[in-house]
Amino acid sequence: MKSVKRCFSLVLVLVFALTVALAGCGSKTEQPAASTGTKTEAKNEAKAEAKPASDQTELTFYCVADSQPEMQKIADAATEYLKDKLNVKVKAENFGWGDTYTPKINPMLASGQNVDVVFTSNWAANYRVNANAGYFTDLTPYLKNSKIKEIVGEDFLKGSAINGKNYAVPTNKEKVHNWGFLIKKDLAEKYKVDVKAIKKMEDLEPYFEKVKAGEPGVTPLLSLQMDGPYHFLDWDNISDDDIPGALYPDNRDTKIINQFEAPETVALYKKVREYYKKGWIHPDAATQDNFSEEMKTGKYFATVQPLKPGKAEEMKLSTNLDWVQIDITKPVMTNRETTGALLAIPAGCKNPDKAFKFIEMLYTDKFLKNLFVYGIEGQHYTKVSENVVKLTDNKGYRAGNGWRFGDQFIDHLLDNEDPQKWEKFKAYNAAGTPLKSLGFAFDNKNVENEIGAVKNVVQKYYKQIFNGAVDPEPALKKWSGEMKAAGAEKVVAEMQKQYDAWLKATGK
Repeated sequence: MKSVKRCFSLVLVLVFALTVALAGCGSKTEQPAASTGTKTEAKNEAKAEAKPASDQTELTFYCVADSQPEMQKIADAATEYLKDKLNVKVKAENFGWGDTYTPKINPMLASGQNVDVVFTSNWAANYRVNANAGYFTDLTPYLKNSKIKEIVGEDFLKGSAINGKNYAVPTNKEKVHNWGFLIKKDLAEKYKVDVKAIKKMEDLEPYFEKVKAGEPGVTPLLSLQMDGPYHFLDWDNISDDDIPGALYPDNRDTKIINQFEAPETVALYKKVREYYKKGWIHPDAATQDNFSEEMKTGKYFATVQPLKPGKAEEMKLSTNLDWVQIDITKPVMTNRETTGALLAIPAGCKNPDKAFKFIEMLYTDKFLKNLFVYGIEGQHYTKVSENVVKLTDNKGYRAGNGWRFGDQFIDHLLDNEDPQKWEKFKAYNAAGTPLKSLGFAFDNKNVENEIGAVKNVVQKYYKQIFNGAVDPEPALKKWSGEMKAAGAEKVVAEMQKQYDAWLKATGK
């Protein structure tokens, strides 16, 4: 009897296994490959789109920006929109600017965590450092037949490549930069600032004095971290902003120097010290660490900003304040732009094909791009016309900053922006002077130890010196000595050696 039962049980097992196998064959779906434009891929994509919701792939998207209370609403809306396109469940989150974003992202990259899409740049989650460490996926095969290449331009893609390979995709936005001021519009009108007469920082000094005397609780100039008057020197940095080694930004020669000790920089330290002593810079400037949050307070008259057409109107979105724009430096095209804002796929990503398709849609799909920039229509904004929107009075989602990813030229315009903004962007891009170093990528492997040591020294001193909190002469003397002991001269020499070889190889 037991033998009969065992035989009957075995038959049931075999029948069940055969049923599962047949069902599995009937539902088998190929994973979509990188965009190639082939008929096979089209069939695969159709199959992928037909997958049931239970097979959704979770797609994580981490970006730099102020955190948004209703970010989950945006992620859910993206999931719904992409259901029949990518069949992904989007998990999106913003981490704060600069010092907050990098400490969050870098450990994820180093540990090989399953993350799909991350923002990277030359100033946050450092692109070149993380790419050289093997933490980013090589996107060159994906880009070969992608629409992104046509949208961004092959030259701009080459400018962000490392040894001919693209490990991240740059935003299609302004391709040059210049520096200047944003000043609060209400105070500019109150004190009758003649914007056209302001050609250099010193031209604002009479207004700094008036604001200090007439506006209790308002600091004339916002300066903290490296975000302040130091930017007006606009050094063409060879590596990170906190590593010695830079060229003058006017193509005057090919000599790399320690920019922190240059005569122009020392003169600026002294000028900023004067401002600090007069109370034109906040007394806590050396310890403050969140520029965007300070800017939102409305307690500052002027801020130093990277500019472009419509920057004042753009910043109203993230600060809810009205600004007036004053250009100071001339536009130039540098490696800062090619690696200033990119999206990468970490090496730990388990679904790079879908991750790339998601990135690609941020360049080609107007709805998805504007969803992450402005939020949900009817909740976070209303449409004035087909391409113009007006923000609602909500505090749930005010991300803005469309320059962080994708194609900014498909962003809606705000109702306070110039209708010709994107045409002016193109003219602005065309007016910038390309610097000789454009496309040069420094390889730090021969001086990794020195760079780490020097970086620590710079971090130790710059916040106090750049923002006027200490007397610059004795502080600079100590700083220079410690940089030299840490190997700054060796770092600069290695940069010069590689740069000279690159100039010779490229015929520049």
